[in-house]
Amino acid sequence: MTLKHLSIINYKNLAQVELELSPKINCFVGNNGMGKTNLLDAVYYLSFCRSYTNP
Repeated sequence: MTLKHLSIINYKNLAQVELELSPKINCFVGNNGMGKTNLLDAVYYLSFCRSYTNP
């Protein structure tokens, strides 16, 4: 399965995010506290219906 598009609204510190993802490699770069881990946690939540940080 490949994730092609991701839309996030009001998840943790991410107000609104629209991403078009590459089928190969995607790299998330930014300063501390910008939401990189929360973005990955949102994908985890979609997969397993629970947060990685709240098992």
